[in-house]
Amino acid sequence: MKKLFLSAIFFVSALSAVRAQQDPAYSMYMFNGLFLNPAYAGSQEAISLMGIYRHQWAGLEGAPRTMNVSVHTPFRRDQYAVGLTLTNDKIGLANTFSVTPAFSYRLKIKQSRLCFGVQASFAYYYQNNNKAILPLANVNDPAFALNQNLFVPNIGFGIYAYGKRYFVGFSVPHLLPAKLRDKTGVSAYDQSIARTYNNYLFTAGYVFGKEASIVKFRPSILMKWQKGLPKNIPQFDINLALLFIERVWLGVGYRTGGDNAYYGQSANVFVTFKATPQLQIGYCYDAEISSLRHYTGGTHEIMVGYDFYYNKKRFVTPRFVKYF
Repeated sequence: MKKLFLSAIFFVSALSAVRAQQDPAYSMYMFNGLFLNPAYAGSQEAISLMGIYRHQWAGLEGAPRTMNVSVHTPFRRDQYAVGLTLTNDKIGLANTFSVTPAFSYRLKIKQSRLCFGVQASFAYYYQNNNKAILPLANVNDPAFALNQNLFVPNIGFGIYAYGKRYFVGFSVPHLLPAKLRDKTGVSAYDQSIARTYNNYLFTAGYVFGKEASIVKFRPSILMKWQKGLPKNIPQFDINLALLFIERVWLGVGYRTGGDNAYYGQSANVFVTFKATPQLQIGYCYDAEISSLRHYTGGTHEIMVGYDFYYNKKRFVTPRFVKYF
């Protein structure tokens, strides 16, 4: 009974978490920036396909499980690029499926590119209350009386610059604050729950090391801010990685925003391997360091990416941007 009731608890947590983390979080964000920033589209300079599966808080029934698939490519004229992201996010009784097309306008400035992107997102939210098993004292809880579904459109924009050794970007994936209250019966009792806010993201990274070096070093950072974070302090993802012989990334990461704004949420270690110049495979393990660490076996994340080169002459020497 305890495990079954936990699913219902996770649903309520999912609504509350909208104020703190309304989008899925990925530890290997630096390898697939399209779900963070529409201006990232085309940055691989090829037709690029990437998939990430994340099983968060393993061992807890109803814990988040997220799958993200994205594809993007520049046009042959190179000035424009398009992309598409599909995301399925399940937590407890709630499931959200979203489709996000993106468009990027790209300017070439010496050896770098400055890109401007826009996106439109279409999310379908579904809450299956039929699977909730509640204690006798809560069987008549109106929050679980009916199944709920909701369609939530939104728009966003971003700026992204990259070169042979660096990348930096800023984006606002949600420009339209969406009030879910009065659209779903579950949140009618508290207008502070089930609401999406504008969220602001900043990413940056740089590769240190000579061209011929066997080992190179790349620190990267992701900063997130939105209304509802504890004390309004941004959440940070900080990563340090080593690149061996242009094929293997080995890195560690740290995410803030655990029990309060000052504590860490998780630490991770990841490895990615370019099996071929086109195929990349990665795995990341997150160890929870917040109070939740007593109840979970950690988080697992798997990544698979493939680049379809439509002009192989342009890829005789892979550029560093292909590793971002």
